[in-house]
Amino acid sequence: MTRCIVLLAWLFAMLPAWAGEVAIGNADTYTISRAFSWLDDPGGQLTLDQVRAPDARERFKPVLPTGPGPNFGLSTSSYWLEVTLRPAPDAPRDWMLEVAYPPLDRIEVFAPDGRGGYVKQTGGDNEPFSAREVPHRNHVFPVHLQPGQTTALYLRVASGGTVSVPARLWRPAALWAHDQASYAALGLYFGLLLGLLFYNLLLCISTRDRGYLYYVAFAAAMGIGQAALNGFGGQFLWPQLTWWNEVSVPTGLTATAIFGVLFAREFLSSAARMPRIDKGLLALVGGWVIALLCGLALPYHVSAVLVTSLAPVSVAALIATAWVSVRRGYAGARYFMAAWAALLLGVVVLTLHNTGVLPSNAFTANALLIGSATEMVLLSFALGDRINVARRFKEQAQARIAAERAMVEALSQSQERLQQVLDEREVILENSLVGIAFLTPQGRFKWANRAMFEIFGTGHESVTSMEPFYVSRDQYLEVGGHVAEAVTRGKVYQRELQFRRRDGALIWAQLTGKAVNPQDLGQGTVWAVMDITERKQLEQRLEETMSEREAILNNAVVGIVLSVYRRHEWVNEKFAQMLGYPRQVLIGQTSIYLHESEEAWRRFGEEARATLIATNTYTCEQLLRRRTGELFWVEMGGSCIRANDPDSGVIWTFLDITERKKSEAQMREALEQQKALNELRSRFVAMTSHEFRTPLAAILSAEEVLRHHGDRLSPSERMETLDDIAAGVQRMSRMMDRVLLLGQADAKMLDFQPHEVDLPRLCRDLVDDVRTQFPKSPCRVRAEWGPGVGRGQWDDKLLRHALSNLLTNAVKYSPSGGEVLFDVRRDGADMVFTVSDQGIGIPAGEVGHLFESFHRASNVGGIQGTGLGLAIVKNAVEMHGGRIEVHSTLGRGTTFTVRLPVASATAAA
Repeated sequence: MTRCIVLLAWLFAMLPAWAGEVAIGNADTYTISRAFSWLDDPGGQLTLDQVRAPDARERFKPVLPTGPGPNFGLSTSSYWLEVTLRPAPDAPRDWMLEVAYPPLDRIEVFAPDGRGGYVKQTGGDNEPFSAREVPHRNHVFPVHLQPGQTTALYLRVASGGTVSVPARLWRPAALWAHDQASYAALGLYFGLLLGLLFYNLLLCISTRDRGYLYYVAFAAAMGIGQAALNGFGGQFLWPQLTWWNEVSVPTGLTATAIFGVLFAREFLSSAARMPRIDKGLLALVGGWVIALLCGLALPYHVSAVLVTSLAPVSVAALIATAWVSVRRGYAGARYFMAAWAALLLGVVVLTLHNTGVLPSNAFTANALLIGSATEMVLLSFALGDRINVARRFKEQAQARIAAERAMVEALSQSQERLQQVLDEREVILENSLVGIAFLTPQGRFKWANRAMFEIFGTGHESVTSMEPFYVSRDQYLEVGGHVAEAVTRGKVYQRELQFRRRDGALIWAQLTGKAVNPQDLGQGTVWAVMDITERKQLEQRLEETMSEREAILNNAVVGIVLSVYRRHEWVNEKFAQMLGYPRQVLIGQTSIYLHESEEAWRRFGEEARATLIATNTYTCEQLLRRRTGELFWVEMGGSCIRANDPDSGVIWTFLDITERKKSEAQMREALEQQKALNELRSRFVAMTSHEFRTPLAAILSAEEVLRHHGDRLSPSERMETLDDIAAGVQRMSRMMDRVLLLGQADAKMLDFQPHEVDLPRLCRDLVDDVRTQFPKSPCRVRAEWGPGVGRGQWDDKLLRHALSNLLTNAVKYSPSGGEVLFDVRRDGADMVFTVSDQGIGIPAGEVGHLFESFHRASNVGGIQGTGLGLAIVKNAVEMHGGRIEVHSTLGRGTTFTVRLPVASATAAA
């Protein structure tokens, strides 16, 4: 049967290749089989001239580009093959054509003779080995090429078995060098085979065990089949026996299968342990015997069909038998299973090598030899293991007899203890949290513990079977069928089912059962039932939660990706929309398409990987590419699933910041413009305040004239007019003073002239000025100062501007009244001025802009102001080396705190 597997490997591996020319240079070898074109010659009557005729050439077909060469399977036709060789001007003239399939019956090679004609060479396993052009295990023919001249090479092949033509062109020296290695490998293989054969033959003679005899016959048949397949036998063992050379392949294959199955029966004792399987094995032996007789008496095609049919059935039967034996723990079964697995592995590797999937090397090219050799060694180990097991069984039997004697004595002495243990186990079973029951083969209760009946809410005496607890009779019958199947096969039945309690409530339970004795099903079954209703509910809630989280992730405003080895394992809908692809297209893709170029992708991967390994997280702003090719900015953040291990997977988030980037650019541009505007505004304020002082002085002079000489108006009218003019002039003058002061501060021209200031007096003056300025205000202005407040070195003008502005604002922006507190305290080396009100407050988002020039809060309404006061306050405080803080609650009031360093001060009297 081993050879059947080999034949199947050849049948499926030898697939054709596309036709074409082969350029010949100075290499050692060239594969030409994939460049063949072929023509079917069913009657085998075509001549070379007929094949070369134009109408015949049009019927040539190219072969497919897989496998080692053309393969036409089991066919009675003849096939013409053509390949065009194009030698380079410096190419060698002498070559060897090797067709590496020894079982071919007949092969004819038509090579150019250098005079415009063709010379014919004949080979095949129907010819005596001495008739071959080149003595070689494969079919080798000398070919002479004319350098620089294109040459057409023709082959005609026919065979009663598989027609396969794996052809290569060799330089003679290279072929002989290659043969050194191949013949060495074959020598090692057959040497190992002979060693195992004679070793086990001696064991067979000494032990009289038929298993060794079958093994020896199996090894001998395998050697014959292998020698026939690789041409070793035709070259060295039966070079003149052409009849035997033709039938040796099917004979070796079928004999190997016969003795392999017989060895399996004997080794695994299938007749006693597995009688049903043993009948199938005997039937296979009969089938292989018929195939053997057909191989000897009938055409090769008939036996090949039988081999092809029987091989897969035999392989499946032996694997199934070995698997059952392993499951049942039979001695040596594991070695037996491993041996056949090694052979199958060799067949699979050789098949993949022949189809071009695996590269050609010493292992893949000789995989079948290695696999079969390993199989033979493991089977020999299996036989040896069986002897060891038999010895162990004998020793164990002797020990068991002694132990049984001791046990009898111990049992006679410990009957009471045994009863106590049984009682304890009865208590344990009865009080188990898991329901336990013992059922008859008909499914009736023999015994059940209390937990079993509590799970189903019934009493011990009111139930005889499990049927009343099933949701429906159909479910009961379905489960019963599955249970019967599992018990028959000796397996444990386990399933989670929904049951109905006696009170009608539905519960989930895990049902687990097995036969008490798999060899005697009449003893019944034992069952365990666990209530898993709560777990099922938790699983349902977990599934719902997972669905909700999936929905949340898919509806997130940022793109989310799970990436493993830089390949998308999962993406959310936002990420797909961001790139313009369907989600299904992105899953499974590498991330290279996201980046501007492959170099950018590689550079990003190196940087991100190093950072993830070092810190477990990575964030950056990156340019990515949409499906349309448009580049856009994203803020990326990555975190490893397993700490500091990016290979475990990385969760990435993507936030589209393209608009933000545009806004930032616009803001930078606006800031530059604002700088220029501020500079211009500062110069403008300084200029206008200087220009407006003279008109303001004139207005004041006019006001004095009107006051003393305006006899045309009544006294009350003149005074009212004059008061209005004076008030307006003073207001404009204060505004201009502020503008000038701010302009000087911005231009770094503000003079700072500290001198001794009487702080209590200054504070009283400021409070009086505020009360005078706002005589109709509903606010209560109150001043407090603590100990240590006296004289100190400050700039009187700047300090007056700063504190006056704070007090004026406190009253002005408290239209509903309330208390305005002006508190002065000494705090270490600082003098702290606090002005608090209960006014309209400042919006939280605008506090940061409060000290900017011309800025007014959005909630001031119709309250007049210039937006310059707090900017002047900040400049005045900073000129003193101090700082100002603000705390405000919208609608509840504001508190300004000014801290100025005290140069020198004396306490107030």
